[in-house]
Amino acid sequence: MSPGDAGVVALFVIAAGCGAIVRFVLADRLNRDFPIGTLAANLGGSAAAGLAVSAPDLVATVIGLGAIGALSTWSTAANEAAALSREDHGALGIGYLALTVSSGILAAWIGLRLGVALFD
Repeated sequence: MSPGDAGVVALFVIAAGCGAIVRFVLADRLNRDFPIGTLAANLGGSAAAGLAVSAPDLVATVIGLGAIGALSTWSTAANEAAALSREDHGALGIGYLALTVSSGILAAWIGLRLGVALFD
């Protein structure tokens, strides 16, 4: 690691911490009977990931890997869908996964288009 890399690592850690805090707050405030906070975190993360793909390398590293990696929580989405299914809400669990994946793809595409417009 070169001396300049330490700053990138510090930015990465700060961004990851911010992403994790946002994810926690969204889930804590919004998840009740339906995991809307987790859905919001994953859609925001998907849009930001699409944007980061077109960003300069430093932005892509710090935001794309740090903040988005900590913000998005696809494993939690899968666990919440399974929990809905275990609670005799199987159709709701499947619908939640379908909504999460399909809207996540759309959000990533929108972020990508925005990134191309901003960075190219």
